[in-house]
Amino acid sequence: MSENGKTPFILRFFQVLGSPGKAFAGIIAAPAFLKPALVITGISLILGIVIAPKMQAFTVWSLEHGPVAVPPEEVEQVLAVASTTVVAGTIASMAVAPWLIWLVIAGLLKIYAMLSARQVPFKTLFAVAVYGYLPVLLGTTIESLLVLTAPVERVQYVTLSIAALLPPAQSFLYFFLASCSPFTWWSLALWGLGGAAALGIRAAGPVAYLFALWAVWALAAAGLGVLGTPPAGAM
Repeated sequence: MSENGKTPFILRFFQVLGSPGKAFAGIIAAPAFLKPALVITGISLILGIVIAPKMQAFTVWSLEHGPVAVPPEEVEQVLAVASTTVVAGTIASMAVAPWLIWLVIAGLLKIYAMLSARQVPFKTLFAVAVYGYLPVLLGTTIESLLVLTAPVERVQYVTLSIAALLPPAQSFLYFFLASCSPFTWWSLALWGLGGAAALGIRAAGPVAYLFALWAVWALAAAGLGVLGTPPAGAM
């Protein structure tokens, strides 16, 4: 505890993972999210910088071994542009993605609150979204370390999802399981628990609501993955 009786946000991180009920009670009582959000953004940015060279190498390898032939006179230019774009995109996406996810989760919880005739400040729900993101951050950190140690040609298959239990395949099942990450589920459960605490209701409703929306998204992503897969033998 700090001198003013408030739990420091760093300790709150560990509390969310180990004792979420107690943690969210404190977060809702004092929904400050800027410091933890900046810390998470900083960690994500560092991860992006660390894995960017590996993603650059994977992009070069993909262009050199991909099905689409690049004219010899354009190879150098294409590789240079693609490499620069991938590095910048990797770093930017790692830093921006958490904020987009927090806005989506807070917005979904706000919609649930409106449907439940509950008045909850968006700031409170955003704080819940930030702290509930920690399992996703943990999974991203582990996956980034795996990317660093993987051979360049295997980078695209690095995943902490259930799809890791299957051989890579261009199938609906594989694409669906690629969205089935225990770390994502962990965060969904925390967001549901935090949302329920903010609304003053049982956790079953918000948790089921978020998991149902996730299932719709995962099924849609799997369908789009199959549609975007070229037929066997296509070049």
